[in-house]
Amino acid sequence: MQLRSGEIQKPSKGDLIRAYTLQHAESGLGNDYLKRKNVIRVRLEGEQFLLQAADVPSVVEWIEGFHAGTNIALDLDQRVMPKGPMFPRRRRRRPRPPQDGENNRVGPSHRTSVVMVV
Repeated sequence: MQLRSGEIQKPSKGDLIRAYTLQHAESGLGNDYLKRKNVIRVRLEGEQFLLQAADVPSVVEWIEGFHAGTNIALDLDQRVMPKGPMFPRRRRRRPRPPQDGENNRVGPSHRTSVVMVV
């Protein structure tokens, strides 16, 4: 619970309903949930939770945090190798083929030279 002053109040022990472990947890984007934006889907111990973050960078931070917690929750002997990044990398643009009338030659101003000093 957040107070008006911006301070976050810690819940008391009586407020705790259930504790969950991140062992064998799965987390990722809730792309198929269309009612809200920036939704994170977390599955643990047979239950599923949908969490809403404030913005896209918060979504990335939360998912990375869940993945880090899941990766270290098991004993070393039971751990699988961590998965790669969840989010696709940006693709580089392919060079356009020259249009009719465009010159495809590289002039002297575009050449670079490398000098090795030994």
